[in-house]
Amino acid sequence: MPIKHNHLPATPDEVRKRGWDVLDIILVTGDAHVDHPTFPAALLGRVLESAGFRVGVISRPEFQTPKDMERLGLPRLFFGVTAGSLDSMVGNYTALKKWRSDDPYAPGGKAGGRPDRALTVYCNLIRRAFGKSAFIVAGGLEASLRRFAHYDYWSDSVRRSILMDCGADVLVSGMGEGPIVEMARRLSRLLEDNPDLAEARQSGRRVNAAAQVRAVHDVRGVVYRESKNLPEPTKGVALPTTEEVAENRESHAKAHQIAQQKGDGILWQDCSGMRIIANPAWPPLTTQELDQVYALSFTRNVHFTQNDKRVPALEQVRFAVTTHRGCVGGCAFCAIGAHQGKTVSSRSPASVFAELKRIVAHPEFRGTITDLGGPTANMYETSCAQKSRCERPSCLWPTMCRNLRSDSTAYLNLLQEAAKTLGVKHLFVTTGIRTDLAVKSKALVRELAKHRTSGLMKVAPEHISPPVLTLMRKPPVDSFLEFLEMHRRYSAEAGRKQYVVPYLMAAHPGSRMEDMEKLREFMKTHNLRAEQCQIFTPTPGTAATVMYATGLDPATMKPVFVEKDPRRKQMQKDKILF
Repeated sequence: MPIKHNHLPATPDEVRKRGWDVLDIILVTGDAHVDHPTFPAALLGRVLESAGFRVGVISRPEFQTPKDMERLGLPRLFFGVTAGSLDSMVGNYTALKKWRSDDPYAPGGKAGGRPDRALTVYCNLIRRAFGKSAFIVAGGLEASLRRFAHYDYWSDSVRRSILMDCGADVLVSGMGEGPIVEMARRLSRLLEDNPDLAEARQSGRRVNAAAQVRAVHDVRGVVYRESKNLPEPTKGVALPTTEEVAENRESHAKAHQIAQQKGDGILWQDCSGMRIIANPAWPPLTTQELDQVYALSFTRNVHFTQNDKRVPALEQVRFAVTTHRGCVGGCAFCAIGAHQGKTVSSRSPASVFAELKRIVAHPEFRGTITDLGGPTANMYETSCAQKSRCERPSCLWPTMCRNLRSDSTAYLNLLQEAAKTLGVKHLFVTTGIRTDLAVKSKALVRELAKHRTSGLMKVAPEHISPPVLTLMRKPPVDSFLEFLEMHRRYSAEAGRKQYVVPYLMAAHPGSRMEDMEKLREFMKTHNLRAEQCQIFTPTPGTAATVMYATGLDPATMKPVFVEKDPRRKQMQKDKILF
């Protein structure tokens, strides 16, 4: 049953008011304390709470001292630590490595409250506060993308697995609901069966975490470390060692390709005398499981400890509805595939409609649903006809897979029925639309143009150059032009003055100055203005970052042109970025 409390507790007083003397789990996050399903700590916290665990949250802790980590005491089971919704280095720095002036996930949108390499900083602060008494589980995007040796753009170096540096006992890769609940149950049983261990932890004595790690080490989605002198796993695949990845670009590219193709099995990588072992990913949540998650009682509000300050990221999504997870696109520069996976899990229409009714009842709702979608809105109920394992990184690249089942009818019906919800005056789609899928349905594009565009319809062709698009793993520009023409025509028919606004990217591996100049001319020819033209930022764990670091396409091992920092800066100076 949904929990009735307004927020997960963040202060000792809130814990006492619930009649608790100790928390089972404390979640630490670099985001503001916001009770909304798009914020990781809120999502995981509500899921754990619904499973019967006592959960507290420490948000944006002071990172000069461990004082904030001590606020709620030592949890009975573990600390769950995340940098937040973003990799902290991506969140703190621009593509030109300049400090960002804002943080949309911070109270007031003010930058500076999230440390660089936040996951490592937070875990080490917990160790300073509680030593080996604390069992620490690292998770979130920063953990997922850095679980093996990876190129780090900000230090211009290959860094070893974050599990080797952050001080956590284990790491959870992926969205995390399944693994974290299973771990909590196993650790709870372990303490019940071993009262001496439970007493030692709560008294603050040094505890050997080996028994706790053994209790959870085989949970799907969990990454752990052990001595490389132990026998290698009998199943799974070994990646090139961290040292090989750092020293040899072919090994670096090969490691990424193996991890991408074999990620549904056990993977391991030797590093500095240790072995990092990653279990197979937790299976994507079923429709029923996803419905249960989004039925939990999120208030969609900021916690009072944030001093009533506006959190920009919340304002964008407060009255938006997530319809599905996962993305079949597999774009080379995108972290969604590495974190959520390429399998699309969709909610039932009944679950979506129920959430809409709860939103309508929110005291601050004024009639507008800002979005109904997912990582790519029109991938709702996309599925695969093949039941066996598939090693393709994308269902749409280099061509659309014959096993892909993509029909816009379900999404179109969902939009139309959702708009009939009593109290909903306007319902828009503001997450990305995949144009190569959208143009297969004139009815969907007509619906989007006539009823679901709030002035601007955002799409992400990213580029127009065929060689660059191939490396990006994006479709040819033809589908974008077809979508553009259709949207303009249907908008005119409806008498609406609105625009398709493209997201574009500069300096992606393979993109040269002449490619950007052609892109600029394309924009003028088609009377387009860019919503944003961002400079490619090499994000750990993506194929494009491997291209940037090695000069090789991991899919083909062929050389790739890379625009390094001096030219990237010149491109901005010359206003090639529009």
